[in-house]
Amino acid sequence: MGNNRMAEKSLISRRVAAGMCIVLGMALAACRDGNAPAAQNAPLPQVSVMRPQPREVREQLDLSGTVAPSATVTLVARVQGVLKEIGFSDGANVKQGQLLFRIEPDTYRAQLTYDQAELVNAEQELTRQKQLTADNATSESSLQKAQTTRDQALAKRDMSRINLGYTEIRAPFSGRIGARSFDVGNLVGASDSTKLATLDRIQPVYVNFTLNERDANRIGLFTKPPRTVRVNVLGAPAGKGEDAALEFVDTRVDSSSGAIRLRADIANKDAHLIPGMSVEVHIPAGAPQNVLLVPDTALLREQAGAFVLVVNSASVIEKRAVVTGGLFGSLRAITSGLNAGDQVVTGGALAVAPGTKVQVAAAGMQGQS
Repeated sequence: MGNNRMAEKSLISRRVAAGMCIVLGMALAACRDGNAPAAQNAPLPQVSVMRPQPREVREQLDLSGTVAPSATVTLVARVQGVLKEIGFSDGANVKQGQLLFRIEPDTYRAQLTYDQAELVNAEQELTRQKQLTADNATSESSLQKAQTTRDQALAKRDMSRINLGYTEIRAPFSGRIGARSFDVGNLVGASDSTKLATLDRIQPVYVNFTLNERDANRIGLFTKPPRTVRVNVLGAPAGKGEDAALEFVDTRVDSSSGAIRLRADIANKDAHLIPGMSVEVHIPAGAPQNVLLVPDTALLREQAGAFVLVVNSASVIEKRAVVTGGLFGSLRAITSGLNAGDQVVTGGALAVAPGTKVQVAAAGMQGQS
């Protein structure tokens, strides 16, 4: 009797368990059936793409340079006196020969008049001594003394004339003059180096820069140096530069830095370059070559090298190793690894991985050089 009851309880338990399994299975199936449409309808990741731009480019070296005047002079007072006149405004452009400073000339003009009179007297005495010598009426020593006196008077007269000329200081060349150090009424020339102002020639100007030994050999600087370089103001578009003649290459490489000094001469017709300004210097570094250009921001890098992500014909992301060249504006040259028809990912690359199916959001050329 007890055994029968136990058997019935066991049968009931197995039936309940089986029923629960059936219900659980139906619930799981229902869940799978309900999620399947949601998974199928999930949107694909969107990426922006571009097609590489074919172009003929020329590699170049990008260096930093400093503008310097092509000539500079410190104007000093070479005679002592009160400053009577200033013929310019601080920071102005001046012409060659323009009067810049006048130091009181009266004293030096009077000295010249006096010395000229002394010279006349000395010349008359020399003439008289020569006549007496011809008549054997004087000694040879008297003639020599008269000759010496005349020569000294001549030298003194010439020095007075030079000093009078020093009372006017004129521009030795056209350029831009700095601020004056003294105002009218001041005594100048009391010391041997009274600096009055500085004059710089800025048309043309020099651009000084350095080049390391490796790049110098690369462009043939020591065998066939380039004749021109391109100079750009910092921040200016690449195409807005100005050609400058490479007119000086130093005779030796600096042993401490491994660099050589160079200098370019630029016309600076509109005077936009001023001494001390920092500029960009671009030197051609090879023959023109045909490359594909992509935005530099599209490049990704790993230990093995640079690569880009491309969208293939099946709208699937592929990883493509590339060999890069120079930078032209915001575009990077690709010398191998890409075709002109490839769709290079330029936006959304961080959200996708190779093998991911994507949706292209935009296509075209991005970035300018």
